[in-house]
Amino acid sequence: MRRRLSESRLGLTFFTLPSNHSVILHQKLFQIVYYANGGFNWHDVYFMPIKLREFYWRELLKAKEEEKEQIEKVNNSSKSPNSSKTKRR
Repeated sequence: MRRRLSESRLGLTFFTLPSNHSVILHQKLFQIVYYANGGFNWHDVYFMPIKLREFYWRELLKAKEEEKEQIEKVNNSSKSPNSSKTKRR
């Protein structure tokens, strides 16, 4: 069985994108614009060079993970029993 020249070993044609590429791209665009709190607008992010957009995407993920960890830390410390305070009747 002969493959066409434009097909890769995986069966995909040369330079193809996944079928859900557009959905993933627009989800990232939305999240960068929405969670940047006015730091970016849609037009700037859409036409931003891909490497730079991916950099900001990774930085946003890191910032949100750190924020989540800090919130969990505060919540866990407030839930822990405080031995110095005792209830009085």
